Amino acid sequence: MAAAALASACARVPELEDRLTPDLRGAAYPALVPLEDALHPRTSAAEESKALEDMLEARAARLQARADRLRAAQP
Repeated sequence: MAAAALASACARVPELEDRLTPDLRGAAYPALVPLEDALHPRTSAAEESKALEDMLEARAARLQARADRLRAAQP
C-alpha cells in the first residue's frame, strides 16, 4: 500500500495542471521576504493577559449589576 501511495504521489494530474492560464505559467515567482518582516508584531503575553483580565472583570461587573437590578425588581 505504501508503494502505491508513493507512486500515485508522483503522478501527473492533468485536471490541475490544465487550470493554469498561459500568463500564470509564464509568471515569475514572487520575491521571498524574511518571515519576521512578513508577520505582524505580536503583543506580549502579559499585554494579552491584562486585556483578557480587564474584559472579564468588566463582564463580571455588568452581570453583577444586572443581577442586582433583577433582585430589586422582584417583590
